[in-house]
Amino acid sequence: MFVRIVVGIIAVILLTGAGFAYHLTSSVAEERQAFNGVVQQWVKDRTTITEIESIDEYRGKESYAVVLGKNQAGTQVVAWLTDKTAAFDTMERAVPRKNVEEAVLKNFPNAEIRHIVPGLDNEKRFWEVTLKDQNGRFHYLHYDLFSGALLASYALSPTS
Repeated sequence: MFVRIVVGIIAVILLTGAGFAYHLTSSVAEERQAFNGVVQQWVKDRTTITEIESIDEYRGKESYAVVLGKNQAGTQVVAWLTDKTAAFDTMERAVPRKNVEEAVLKNFPNAEIRHIVPGLDNEKRFWEVTLKDQNGRFHYLHYDLFSGALLASYALSPTS
C-alpha cells in the first residue's frame, strides 16, 4: 500500500513537471513565431528584401531584429529593424560569417560558439560572437563587419 502511494505521488510529480515543461516550451515557441511574423511584416513593409534567409535578435544598447537575406537584385543584405527604425547594409563588403567563426576557433580552440549575429551600436556594424570557453566563461566578441578587426571583447566568469 505504502509503495503504491509513493509511486502515485512520484507519477503526479513527474506528470506535473512534464506538463509545465510542455507549457513553457510551447509558449516560447509561440512567442518566437509571433516575433518572426512581426519581423516578416516589417521586412515586407519597410525593406527591399525579397528572400529572408534568417531572422535573429541583437541585444546591445538597443535591441534589433536582424534579418539576413537577398534584395530584389539578388544582393546579400542585412537589416536591423525595430518597431520604429530600420538600418540596412549590403553583405558584399562584409567579412563572411565563416571567416569570423574560423578566427574565433583559432583564438579559442576548445570553445563552444553559442551565437553569431550582425550587431549595430551607434552606427558601428560588427559581428557579435557569443562563446563559452572550456572554463565556463562566456565571451562576447565584436569584430568589425567589414574589416574583421576585433573591436571589443568582454568575458563573464561563471558564478559558483
